[in-house]
Amino acid sequence: MNTNLFYTFLLLFLFALLARWFKSKEAEWLGSLGEYKVRKEINKIEESSEKYKSFHDLYIPKQDGSTSQIDHIILSDHGLYVIETKNYSGWIFGDETSKYWTQVIYKRKEKFLNPIFQNKGHIKALRNWLGEEFAHIPIHSVVVLLPRAKFKSEVHFSNAYVIYPKQLKQVLEQHRTSEIDGETKQQLIRKLETVIVKNKQQQKEIKKRHVQTIQTNRKQEDRYIQQNRCPKCGSALVIKNGKYGKFKCCSTYPKCRFTQKIR
Repeated sequence: MNTNLFYTFLLLFLFALLARWFKSKEAEWLGSLGEYKVRKEINKIEESSEKYKSFHDLYIPKQDGSTSQIDHIILSDHGLYVIETKNYSGWIFGDETSKYWTQVIYKRKEKFLNPIFQNKGHIKALRNWLGEEFAHIPIHSVVVLLPRAKFKSEVHFSNAYVIYPKQLKQVLEQHRTSEIDGETKQQLIRKLETVIVKNKQQQKEIKKRHVQTIQTNRKQEDRYIQQNRCPKCGSALVIKNGKYGKFKCCSTYPKCRFTQKIR
């Protein structure tokens, strides 16, 4: 092999490695960019009124030793607003009850986990962590899409808000009844500040543990499914036909609602 050909292959190989690395980081970068844009909008709201106090990038401890990562929380006299940011593009189709939503860019379709479900898990972890002392506090679920995404489904959401950043203030102003007194608000502020990442090193360590736990849980879930057992409750899995083809579900449905599409 001559020298020029060798260097051409080497450059192509390095380019392929670099492209693969960029692709692996794309979701992380897009997520961070989305959170930054929503954070800017939240900061504007917070600066315009003393009623609001915001918290960003929180890791809520769970009973199993793992954590639940929450993008943003806004505390007001009306309750807590738990915000999940999604920086998708293209057309988005989905409803409140479907496990997955669909992203359409030209002719390409991709499914992703329903962010309302995802935020429901965050709120459950937050409720458990706050405990009985704050059980009376209303918690509102908010999913924020960036403007580059167009939500195309004409559906009404009864248990969550699916909005764009500029609509966030409007959502906050819909609730006018004061639910939290000043002392309780200060207690919540002190408690929430304990789970905010304080510096980059701490953030790196917590995120690493967070990702490792997610990967371990996924492997455990895969093992259960391979054994035809429900990863949520351990019961047997059964195969059923649905609107979008065959899927596995827990034999104890509706007590346990685990499902997985068969590819």
